Amino acid sequence: MLVMLVLLAISHQLVDRHQSRDVVSGAHGPFPAAFGAGAPVAPAHVVRQKTDGEALVHGLSIHSTGSDATAASLRTGKEYWRYGRRDSDAVLDTLEVSERTVMAGFDDGRLVGIDLRTGKPLWHVDVRHDKGFRTTALAGGQAVTGAPGAVRAFDERDGRSLWTAKTPKSCAGVLVFTVYALPDHLSVVPVICNVTSLDRDEYNLLLGIDNHTGKVLWQQHIAAPRLMVRDGEHTLVIPDPDNPPAIQLLDINRQGATARALTSADAWDAVAAGGGTVMTVTDPEDRSEDHDTLLRAYGTWDGHLAWQLRAPTGQEYGLPKIADGRVYVVRQPFLAEADARRRIRADLLVLDAGTGRLLHTLRLPTMTVPDADDYDVKLDVGEFADGAVAIRWRDHEGDLLIATD
Repeated sequence: MLVMLVLLAISHQLVDRHQSRDVVSGAHGPFPAAFGAGAPVAPAHVVRQKTDGEALVHGLSIHSTGSDATAASLRTGKEYWRYGRRDSDAVLDTLEVSERTVMAGFDDGRLVGIDLRTGKPLWHVDVRHDKGFRTTALAGGQAVTGAPGAVRAFDERDGRSLWTAKTPKSCAGVLVFTVYALPDHLSVVPVICNVTSLDRDEYNLLLGIDNHTGKVLWQQHIAAPRLMVRDGEHTLVIPDPDNPPAIQLLDINRQGATARALTSADAWDAVAAGGGTVMTVTDPEDRSEDHDTLLRAYGTWDGHLAWQLRAPTGQEYGLPKIADGRVYVVRQPFLAEADARRRIRADLLVLDAGTGRLLHTLRLPTMTVPDADDYDVKLDVGEFADGAVAIRWRDHEGDLLIATD
């Protein structure tokens, strides 16, 4: 009995010390209801938010203020909860969101799991031997991050250390880009090696990891994890490093990644995938990124061009997304640096992913073109969340639009 009381007292002290370092405001009112299930079929309503969210989930937009994590109602834009730390001036590097948890990674080595509904911290872990810029990723109930010479995983709800996967000696510095949870206890983790090192070569690596034991089942060099998209449970789409600008399809399982190439010789970077369709968007005149006027769709089963859609004269496309068998993309006027602060109108198009047939058009509210140093300003389709789709400027400046049925 005495031992139990002592352990209980220690537990309360640990919780108190943890909570004393946290500042939680909210939750304010009932948990926001979702707009619907899946992606909106024929979006007809638009809510404008002044703060651009980094992730959408349920009825919330999650974003960082530099040091705090904030959740705002998608309907009203009002703050629902805010989480911050009072014990340091650490910068919040990254936010990742699941249906239940917000994962916050700080530049002093602290990872914090936050409850989505309340904004209250669930756990924290200090990876103090690896301070500096940090990325985290959430998939399959696991929070995954990089460590010196390793990839580490924690339980997203209680912070338990689940596994540590060692990387090759040539990959001493590890930056986790994202993580994909596949069937058969397989996590596929693209990492950037030595990105912060001056005395080692930077390169990109794809790891297949048993997410029960942390055993590295296979590894493969890849071209550009930042340009990777996923199609279904077992296929990743990336640039082909040996045949640029071709696209490579990787069929993934526990034995490895088998590469297939799209048959079209003029393919460009994949920008969206889903349901057996890979999307590219290009400028066919000079293959630049100035004005992406041609939308192309390829089938992942045979690699052939399925359909293409050219924008009207003087208009171009932003980056599309695929959900529930539909392509969502914004069509807007050409923009140049001189158009900064100009107010424009654009359209959200909903297309059949298999045929390219136009299913629905939504005229968007007037948007003010943001200033930009590197002028590649377009309106892109962002995240989907329970009946809502986000539309934002590519540099994340300016307003955020939330479109719903």
